[in-house]
Amino acid sequence: GTQPSQSGTQRAMEKIEIACNLAGLQLSCCILNASGPRTNSEEQLMDIAKSSSGAVCSKSATLEERSGNPQPRYTEIQLGDRMASINSEGLPNKGFAAYSDLSFLQRLKECSEPRGKPYILSISGLSLKENLEMLDRLVQSPDVLQHLSAVEVNVACPNVPGKPLVGYDFPQFAEVVQAMSRHPLFTKDCVLGFKLPPYLDAPLFDAVAEMLNPIALGRGGSLGYVVCCNTLGSALAVDIETETTVLHPKGGFGGLGGQLVRHLALGNVRHLRSRLDDSIHVVGCGGVATGEDAFAHILCGATAVQVATQHRVEGPQCFERIASELRELMQRKGYKRLEDFRGKLRVRESKL
Repeated sequence: GTQPSQSGTQRAMEKIEIACNLAGLQLSCCILNASGPRTNSEEQLMDIAKSSSGAVCSKSATLEERSGNPQPRYTEIQLGDRMASINSEGLPNKGFAAYSDLSFLQRLKECSEPRGKPYILSISGLSLKENLEMLDRLVQSPDVLQHLSAVEVNVACPNVPGKPLVGYDFPQFAEVVQAMSRHPLFTKDCVLGFKLPPYLDAPLFDAVAEMLNPIALGRGGSLGYVVCCNTLGSALAVDIETETTVLHPKGGFGGLGGQLVRHLALGNVRHLRSRLDDSIHVVGCGGVATGEDAFAHILCGATAVQVATQHRVEGPQCFERIASELRELMQRKGYKRLEDFRGKLRVRESKL
């Protein structure tokens, strides 16, 4: 038989709760996939449904199918045992109809483990009109709505040629916020989320919070969460042998993700958590590859944590591994649930 100490450890681990309530969505695990890598096809989304990911988040959909930017459009940067990435994918996706198809959503539910795993539809229309059109179509499909927990609006894609990044264009962002929050879809048990770009300066965090707080769930609005954050744009990978860019689209520029944005993402989580209404939850995203990374995001105030680059590198088994590392770390620290340490980061005292 097993040694008592092992089974004792196992029993202790089972008592450690890493479930969370994200803006009313019950997640059996606080680690979930980010919209982006490995979310394009039905097969990939099924793999996430079967994994330990706390929810299934779709590829960011546009109204029509897109093949995205020409290749090569993705590169990985090895940093010791960690990975960063630069991508200029340009929103390749199967189109809104594919990710909101009733028979697909029924099949997804059947293979979900657990069965009630929330499905989050990410949308990234090429205009406000296109986003609203997708929301209108959802309102007209009550059967589809039964399977939909949230709509995550991506205002942070830096890789579509000729399109300003909405999250940095505050007049345009304010318009999107108002139009989205008033949409009838969000009176129907469906939560609104925004996927934000990374911000680099305190007054910008102030401005974003000022825009978002009036539409908080707790103030009668529809905004339940924000994701901090998408990739950091204008990164450039250079091949010194060929003396060319590594990527082709947009002059070789792309969005930086993975390990190289981890500390920036933690800062964004902390900044926004301290400014947003309590009813707007923050989802940490950026450089999460280990249980320690997830712990840091939650310590900074994240309710849940999304994984993108590491999911691409390792596949959907990463969710189980990160979750079990998080549990081990919590056990070592004597924490039984996420609330024991969420948002409790202290500022280091000065040394005189």
